[in-house]
Amino acid sequence: MTAERRADVAFLIGVFIGVAFIVIAGPLDRRIELVHENDFSGFWAGARALVIGADPYDAATWRDTVRVLGTQEPNTSVYGYVPWVAVALVPLALLPLETAAWIWMVGGVALAAIALRALLRALVPADAVLHFAFGLALLVSQPGFHALVLGQWSFVLLAALCAAIVALRAGRDRTAGIIAAAFLAKPQLFVWTSLGMLVTARDRIRFVIAGGLTGLAIVALGWFVLPGWLAAWSADVAPERLSRSASITVALRDVLGSPLGLGVALAFIAAGIAIALRARGHDARLALWSALGVAGAPYLWSYDQLLLLVSLALAGGALADRRTARIVALAGIAALLVLAPLLYALAVARHRESFSAFLPAAMFVGLAVALLRERATEEVERREPGASPALGD
Repeated sequence: MTAERRADVAFLIGVFIGVAFIVIAGPLDRRIELVHENDFSGFWAGARALVIGADPYDAATWRDTVRVLGTQEPNTSVYGYVPWVAVALVPLALLPLETAAWIWMVGGVALAAIALRALLRALVPADAVLHFAFGLALLVSQPGFHALVLGQWSFVLLAALCAAIVALRAGRDRTAGIIAAAFLAKPQLFVWTSLGMLVTARDRIRFVIAGGLTGLAIVALGWFVLPGWLAAWSADVAPERLSRSASITVALRDVLGSPLGLGVALAFIAAGIAIALRARGHDARLALWSALGVAGAPYLWSYDQLLLLVSLALAGGALADRRTARIVALAGIAALLVLAPLLYALAVARHRESFSAFLPAAMFVGLAVALLRERATEEVERREPGASPALGD
């Protein structure tokens, strides 16, 4: 059996263990129990409202509509998501909620597994240990099983990010831009990731045009179907979303108060941008930009941290020293498996999840140290007389 084949088998074993964990340890039962209360039911409700001719952004009727649909009780007076989310989910809204939820869960996990496997094959094709660890983390990590229980977008967005990066690395910038339009489902998670993809694209014009036109078409369709959404969403949903989340700005305001906490958070993001710009090598740049996308997102929850698997995989492929690469990637996965559940337990005790933001922030710092340290070492070796030529970018 070749090393690549062993890696394939190791990844599948990791995923199968994750599936067993989901079935045996209770997340699947909890998902089924919450089918009318979890986040997916909230997404689905907006699409179902369109199917039955209701306006999800009518504050006078939205809560009554939700009660009729029997879905998640909203914490805002209008649909809590952008209109193109509702439009995109209309095909699922034609089905009963229970059927739609199964398709969303199974399809999302399958897409994420396939796309993550493709990314690992491109980055670390023969490392069975890493493949097993990533396969395991997909469902056993706190972001993974939490996203599954809540029916969140995490698996679909992980699949889109992996696919876009695989296309970008292969020089298919137009394809990468089109796939990246899927980020509009939760654009706040991809502000810095999208910038990093633009920086690393070989043909930036093609990337921007393809992604921009696709994204514009998606937004235009949503706006056409629900033309009055922006005023209602901005007045009610945006203030609610930005005031509480597991973002670094909220976490530092909790610790340092405002405006000092906000200032420190903005300084962290600015420093992260400067560091990401200094990275050398396609995969190293993408690792830092994608990690900053999560660490510096203006609004997110702990289940969104599943996207950090992409940053860890990229770092594992970018680091030339294979021992260091494995240590860095496994340390990050261990944080998602062990530290993330502890932070979530603290969030439950506090009734506030903001401190979970320190995990992606710490992960960004760790990746930056590892990647920039290797760059500094290579530069020193180049300057030393008689040193072996360093690997190019």
